[in-house]
Amino acid sequence: MTVLLSGGALSAAPLENRFFTPYFDMGVSQGAYLPSSGDFFSGAHMNMNVGALAKITDKHSIFALYGLNFAGQAFRFQDTSEFDSKDLSHNFNFEYRWQVLDFLRLRPSAAYGMNYTRTAAGEIWGEGLYDSKSVGGGLAADYTFGMFDKDATLTANWIYRQIKFPNYTDIIREFQGTDSQAELAGGLKDQKLAEYGAMLSWNRIFARFRYNTINYDNERVVQSNGVYGAEKQKDSNIILSGGFSRNLWIFEASPELSYATHRSNQNFLLFQSVTDPSPVFAANFYDYNEMGIALPFFMNLTKKWALNLGLDWKRRSYSDREPRSGTNAFIAGEKQTNNFVIFTGGVRKKMNEVASMFLTYSQVVATSNNKFQRYLPTNYSGQSILLGFRLTY
Repeated sequence: MTVLLSGGALSAAPLENRFFTPYFDMGVSQGAYLPSSGDFFSGAHMNMNVGALAKITDKHSIFALYGLNFAGQAFRFQDTSEFDSKDLSHNFNFEYRWQVLDFLRLRPSAAYGMNYTRTAAGEIWGEGLYDSKSVGGGLAADYTFGMFDKDATLTANWIYRQIKFPNYTDIIREFQGTDSQAELAGGLKDQKLAEYGAMLSWNRIFARFRYNTINYDNERVVQSNGVYGAEKQKDSNIILSGGFSRNLWIFEASPELSYATHRSNQNFLLFQSVTDPSPVFAANFYDYNEMGIALPFFMNLTKKWALNLGLDWKRRSYSDREPRSGTNAFIAGEKQTNNFVIFTGGVRKKMNEVASMFLTYSQVVATSNNKFQRYLPTNYSGQSILLGFRLTY
């Protein structure tokens, strides 16, 4: 049985005709990374999902899933995090499935998650600046119908999460002093997320739409005078994606195309130092549009051995943000653009029906017209070798 995540809701292949069906999926890998500048480093990664489907009656069932994810040191997309940052997450999902009609299924769900981060070597697990806990629920509806002599499924879903960041504070405000002690006690990044989505799948082709809003409980919008105003931060994202999977003789391909927009009412103050008395104000600093293309390709040499090639490309164009020079000054008249490309090649071996191993070589090229790289690299290249293991049943 294969389990899928769709817009925060869980879905599965047709249920087996028995009361209890377990599910286990685990991927583990260890990589060696050599950036164009800086030292060689290694990183481990693990993703594990353990679940069970309980069929109560023909129309009613319950699905529970626990997910554990660890992301170690690795190359990163620009403006996200440092190479040596680490993330550990635990997620618990519970879903009730009701087959209302032959063509309609409803899936209310509940979720709880914990995420731990280490963005610096001195941070301790459980005390990270970006540690968070989330709780919420959702509702999905699956509508099945015929289209061109094949079954199609249209899924509409809604999810809600309340996310708490108990350790997050504004370091600049701590250094400068503030009249609001609550802002220094953690929770400055606490937020509520609501997402609406729809996905159409037919004949191994899919198209997906997602729209979410993020409302911050405490974080306020910085104004041009350098003071935080009364307006609270609000973000929104639109994500469109589509793709298909096809097998032709010994070849497998699963190309995917995505487009996303991010909008925020938050602005930015550019400090030359923490004591800078007159920082430069930048409005709509975080707004961007992003395109992505993924082209995974496999050639099955035998029933057990396969070669793989891949290309992943992502381009982020900021709507109003000006790039910075090497001296941390805005370059007037330009807009920042980041490009991130990964070329991959490797080999995969199926050990048996449930287990496989893979060895992958990757070449990463990251380019940007932003030249200030003191905290996060924006222009670099690198190579990596990854050895991994996958077990699914």
